[in-house]
Amino acid sequence: MDSLRSRLPLNRLKWDRGRKRGFHQQRREMASGQSYLGTCAKCLGVINEKCCQAENLNYHQRCFVCALCCKQLYGNPYYTMNGKPYCEEDYLSKLDKCASCNRPILEKVLKAEGHKFHPECFKCIGCRKCLDGVPFSVDPSKNILCMDCYKKKVAPQCARCKKPIAPPSYTNEVTRVLAMGNSYHTTCYRCEDCGLPLSSNSDGRGCYPLNDRLYCFDCHKRRAPNVARMMPKK
Repeated sequence: MDSLRSRLPLNRLKWDRGRKRGFHQQRREMASGQSYLGTCAKCLGVINEKCCQAENLNYHQRCFVCALCCKQLYGNPYYTMNGKPYCEEDYLSKLDKCASCNRPILEKVLKAEGHKFHPECFKCIGCRKCLDGVPFSVDPSKNILCMDCYKKKVAPQCARCKKPIAPPSYTNEVTRVLAMGNSYHTTCYRCEDCGLPLSSNSDGRGCYPLNDRLYCFDCHKRRAPNVARMMPKK
């Protein structure tokens, strides 16, 4: 048997993207008129002049710079990520990019098929339905599809009932049977005369096709006695 697998969305993760801090808050955090204000988190030197504070760390004003480009941040808006201050441009450059719109993901991140998305950008490539929190599958080219579009465009059709072979809503995989170049639901892979479920030859319920139709050994024998006499007994 050949198995087809479809994956459900992975857990959505909400990441702390850092906090934007502004000039006025920095001014409130300034200290002056004191001879010793601790150690600078940047240069590790003693602070005995005006300083600023971010994330409970003290800095010389001249040392409070972007961790990436060293742009002066004192008196300017800034962001923190992993305890380090960044200017807005570099902060945005470090964020994950949405695989759909290629813009930075500022808040909630949805991860699926090895990519990251804004929740509102995670859509079916066929009908554009938003798939945040909704079961989905992928086609052979790794395009994301809702289950309705997957059944219409990708899922193989059962040769017996003519319906798509696709995962039900409560699971993430489906099994199909391949026989005579056709695909079948496991429940449809039965003798077309008596309804006996068919499987491998080894357990006595093998498939004995006749004129492109599925039969068990007994029904095949009844329909084609001359052919059956030449077959090994089950």
